[in-house]
Amino acid sequence: MKQITTIVRSDKLSNVVSAMREAGAKGVSVTEVNGQGSGERPMIRGGRGTTQFRAEYNKMDSIMTLVEDSQVSTIVDAINSSAYSGKSGDGIIVVTNVDQVINIASKDSGSSAL
Repeated sequence: MKQITTIVRSDKLSNVVSAMREAGAKGVSVTEVNGQGSGERPMIRGGRGTTQFRAEYNKMDSIMTLVEDSQVSTIVDAINSSAYSGKSGDGIIVVTNVDQVINIASKDSGSSAL
């Protein structure tokens, strides 16, 4: 089993989640995050709009899902195609191994816990 965590531009969130679900992800968790990566940070106007400064962080969204090993490439491809704009700062995908999953309500473990 694998955990896929992706960080994408906030304006791509709904497209990415839809693509992940269509590719077979059973569920997702979404978190709003702030980050500094390769993407250019936006300019922000000061209190009265007379001064501008560069934002310290980019506003992004993190999406996490747990999937079977056989689903990883399909879901990663779906994320890539739905989040891609060709610009720096499109996001990142991290795939990690998961040793154990337990559903608290049903007490199921492994694949049946999803």
